[in-house]
Amino acid sequence: MNSRLFSICILTLGVLAWGVVYSQSRPNVVLILADDMGYGDLGCYGGTTIPTPHIDALARGGMRFTDFHSNGVVCSPTRAALLTGRYQQRAGVPEVITVDPKYDELGLPLSETTLAEVVKKAGYDTAIFGKWHLGYQKRYNPTYQGFDAFRGYVSGNVDYQSHLDAPGRADWWSGAHLEDEPGYVTDLVTKHGVEFIERHRDRPFLLYLAHESPHYPYQGPDDPAFRKPNGKNQSQGPRQDVETAYREMIVSLDEGVGRVVAALKKAGLEKSTLIIFCSDNGPTGPGLAGPLRGRKGTTWEGGHRVPGIFYWPGRIAAGLVTDETALTMDILPTVA
Repeated sequence: MNSRLFSICILTLGVLAWGVVYSQSRPNVVLILADDMGYGDLGCYGGTTIPTPHIDALARGGMRFTDFHSNGVVCSPTRAALLTGRYQQRAGVPEVITVDPKYDELGLPLSETTLAEVVKKAGYDTAIFGKWHLGYQKRYNPTYQGFDAFRGYVSGNVDYQSHLDAPGRADWWSGAHLEDEPGYVTDLVTKHGVEFIERHRDRPFLLYLAHESPHYPYQGPDDPAFRKPNGKNQSQGPRQDVETAYREMIVSLDEGVGRVVAALKKAGLEKSTLIIFCSDNGPTGPGLAGPLRGRKGTTWEGGHRVPGIFYWPGRIAAGLVTDETALTMDILPTVA
């Protein structure tokens, strides 16, 4: 267990040491993971090109890490480390799971203990909405790995509107069954997250919102679908003004974070909920790594030093900034 992260977040930050009510002793956990968001994409990390008021508010109201790192420099390894609390190669996912047929059988082994399975033993309800990317085969579905509910996709990215993966295959699931629904991916992730909060306000829960944004294809909320079934598709989308599309995507994600926080407040759960926000690796395309060298896929810091924000009113003091080093895999033991 990483004692630094646990003590920083829970024990030494003006904590309410006495008289903690039951709901606070088993806090809800909302884990929000951005996809390919760079260190310099958020206002609270020095970004100036994209407004992110809701995520910035989490940073102002909680603790912002300046030396938080994703376990991997690409998607799947970081997600494996996040869910197991282990180095990704030990968890059986040392590299990204792509649409190449040679990866068809690769996935997070069912023998691994996941964060969802850990909290379920403590009586939590669990859900993941958004991107899984830890195995294409149904046997790797998150509902077999501790999650009670899953709406989302299992590949690396989908068309934000049609929900087709790069080869043009349908990839939107309800539990372990393919079941499409209309809507922009970011909005759907937020919608299902808000509805889950409303339904589970009386029981402790783990809500994992695994956003696609701002991973390509570069599509804003008002853009049409472009991928076609079972055909050759552009991976990044047809828009030429990718910087503008990227801005629209992050703005939509930020607004979704605001809606989730508002739902927690409305349900009276804000002070009994730990919100964690981070990214799975550094930026690609028009994303910004701030002052850091390198980008997604590189082992320079720009490839893996990412935003890391922890928010829990009354338990984590507002406006804290730390340069302590932490990694994605520290989240599981901290929550446990």
